[in-house]
Amino acid sequence: MANKQRKLPLYVQIRNKMVHNIQDGIWQSGKAIPSESQLIEQYNVSRTTVRQSIRDLVQKGVLETRRGAATKVSQVPNEEMSNPGVIHHELGTDMDVKVIRSEITDYHYFAKSLLDLPDEVEVYVFERVRTAEGIPIAYQQSFFPVPVGEKIKDIVSEAFDLFAYLGKHNIHYTNIKEQVSASNATTYEADLLGIAPGEALIDIQRTTRGMDNVPIEFSRTKYIPSSFNYRVEIGK
Repeated sequence: MANKQRKLPLYVQIRNKMVHNIQDGIWQSGKAIPSESQLIEQYNVSRTTVRQSIRDLVQKGVLETRRGAATKVSQVPNEEMSNPGVIHHELGTDMDVKVIRSEITDYHYFAKSLLDLPDEVEVYVFERVRTAEGIPIAYQQSFFPVPVGEKIKDIVSEAFDLFAYLGKHNIHYTNIKEQVSASNATTYEADLLGIAPGEALIDIQRTTRGMDNVPIEFSRTKYIPSSFNYRVEIGK
């Protein structure tokens, strides 16, 4: 169900669960963690997701892997590893999405430029309204290179978070840049959100890059202010 989706990619969710296991002493420093097969069964995810989670923690020095040996805890991670400095999320429960448009198009040149795609190349666009308890909270346009969009085109009507599904195809983000500003609802956006034209919206533009720093998504999401929470945490 869409209300079970999370903002973070699936492998990051599993990585954070591993971090908490170490921080809570369930997995102790110098000791082996459960095997890949055990983790797959425990978290009900693919082997690719488990390996990506482990690889991420190995790169951060938290876990240690050696050929032919069990993966061990190398050090206890700090709190910042599972608590990012910028936290934002939609407010409400029973989250869902309604697809307005899902197609491959030649247009949207600005989005293609942010995806490092030439003007003549097509791009996949998903236009959706995000809802909470059946009430619209945001209007969203998401743009993907066609090969990436093809992998999620069949689940855009049910997946609140598309990156959780991209993770199952071994497509993970390595960098996200967001720009937050204010805008006024157009007549079209107001009609979709059930508000008056000209009302203020929180406007978030996001560019996401994957492996090798290749752009995999550009999105623009416009939230009704009362349905969105944005918080910055710096320090302990």
